[in-house]
Amino acid sequence: MIKTEKVYYEDSFLHTCDARIVGITENKVILDRTVAFPEGGGQIGDVGNLYLDGKQIPFHDTQKGIGRVLSLQDFPSIQVEAPIYHITDGEQLTDIFQGAEVKVKINVEHRIRTTVLHSALHLALMAARERRPDLTNIIRGCKITTESARIDFFAKEKFTPEDIDGIARRVRELVSLEIPIEVYPHKEEREAWYWKCLDFICPCGGTHLTNTGQAGMIFVKRKNVGKATERLIVTAENIGLTESDFHD
Repeated sequence: MIKTEKVYYEDSFLHTCDARIVGITENKVILDRTVAFPEGGGQIGDVGNLYLDGKQIPFHDTQKGIGRVLSLQDFPSIQVEAPIYHITDGEQLTDIFQGAEVKVKINVEHRIRTTVLHSALHLALMAARERRPDLTNIIRGCKITTESARIDFFAKEKFTPEDIDGIARRVRELVSLEIPIEVYPHKEEREAWYWKCLDFICPCGGTHLTNTGQAGMIFVKRKNVGKATERLIVTAENIGLTESDFHD
């Protein structure tokens, strides 16, 4: 089974790495290791470029292939030891070959936006559960793009305007306090990760900030999406995370 070393787990602020091509399928390039984060946990995949012998090959998405299904009693089911697909337009792959050495470089601005919005969404969920303890732990779905992040979850009652104002104020407070954010792997599986801020812990393998203060100005609003479901939408401005926080 082909699998890819997920370098982003060890250092999510590394924007480039050397790798070797271990598979090519239509418009998908599989590498033995990569800094590019594949779509997962609601977060869209990275974009960037592969460099080979002076040739630049853009990839417009990153996806995870089929691996081993992880089944741990205290962690959601996920795919581990999977190949990572760098999705290209296919036209520039005629001159590359399996075994070739390449350099992978992600689009840092894209990663900054998804990283900030993913952590900001966790902060919004923290604030929502502080204000509304009746919210269940069952998440119906989430999506993190470069423009916004949303989360849907079960709730017995709809949020009031006062709830949303309170959640937004609490998120801004958490940002202003510049609280450390931790990410760490499960003791039994290196590809199963947790996110922690204060005493709030949740399974999450996305890319994240190291401090709430890096988020900038966060805005939270609600959208009505159906019975027993609440949606929070998060956007960000004046982001504190910058390209200088990344390295090669």
